[in-house]
Amino acid sequence: MKIVFTGGGTAGHVTPNIALIDKMQDCDAYYIGTNGMEKDITAPLVADGRITEYCTITAHKLRRKLSLENLLLPFRLCKSVGEAKKHLKRVAPDVIFSKGGYVGLPVTIAGKQLGIPTVIHESDMSPGLANRLCARFADVYLSAFDCDKRARVVGALVRDVTHGDRQKGLAAMGIDGTKPVLLVTGGSLGAQSLNEAICRHPELAERFDIFVITGKNKRIECDHVRQAEFSDKMPDLFAAADVCLTRAGANSLAELTLAQLPFVTAPLTKQSRGEQVQNAEWFVSRGCGLLLHEDRLESELCKAINAAYDNRTAIQAKQRAQRGIYGTDKIAEILRETRRDKMRLHARDTTNI
Repeated sequence: MKIVFTGGGTAGHVTPNIALIDKMQDCDAYYIGTNGMEKDITAPLVADGRITEYCTITAHKLRRKLSLENLLLPFRLCKSVGEAKKHLKRVAPDVIFSKGGYVGLPVTIAGKQLGIPTVIHESDMSPGLANRLCARFADVYLSAFDCDKRARVVGALVRDVTHGDRQKGLAAMGIDGTKPVLLVTGGSLGAQSLNEAICRHPELAERFDIFVITGKNKRIECDHVRQAEFSDKMPDLFAAADVCLTRAGANSLAELTLAQLPFVTAPLTKQSRGEQVQNAEWFVSRGCGLLLHEDRLESELCKAINAAYDNRTAIQAKQRAQRGIYGTDKIAEILRETRRDKMRLHARDTTNI
């Protein structure tokens, strides 16, 4: 089985694809993306053969607000679709899988034009613009939550984070584990406001050893934390941590819940369509963590983190009840079903000739 994966712009559109590639090791995986973040993140998989080939196209960000740039978008999109079609014709995949982001749109359109079955997946409580457009061209529309009446709810597409190694995680952070560990992460791009808030609260270090994943080029000057720009050992870090301060990307909250790591989530509100607030409210309403609004980040940070840690046993019990949000196995099977449907249709058409 040959599959083309696509998705990019942030790690939230790439790491789910990697989770699926690792789950479907019997398949021949190709990746279509830009020269951006997705190429960097998938490079190790290309190097070790888990991805057969990385194919590059140009793609342009879709802007929700009125912009002169949008006037050029139809012409740029046509160019991107043409580039995607060239790759798809050469690779001849059985199925295309798009995880979203602006790079997924031209690939999905090209797949529709070439008659290649396309499956898309939405992670957030509200669909992004790219996936709303992709839904018009996709054969199968999946989602983690009940976010769109057109989508089939199958759960989150995430890594299996339940088998992390605590000692490896502590070693990666440079922490001995004598104090409880506070992990801080703002997603693949980092969150400067979370980084700065932790720096302004050195009193947290009296109770916790603190490790901050700052995001690329966001190193912080702070004596009471250890830090890294990025980590590819998140299951181990989750196993080593006792509480987490995080943004509210749907994949991040799903992984923290599956790893049974109590969290305080401070959803992004500025420069956002509001999906992070919705994601946070969904998980918090089920007892999986605590919500801290961004305008209270400074005044209530310590209180919220201490409360999440003090109530960790109750939070973990609620998190265990949400095992059903893991959808990676279901999505892998749907891709195989989609390929089988294609083969049956081809056999029927051949018989009728």
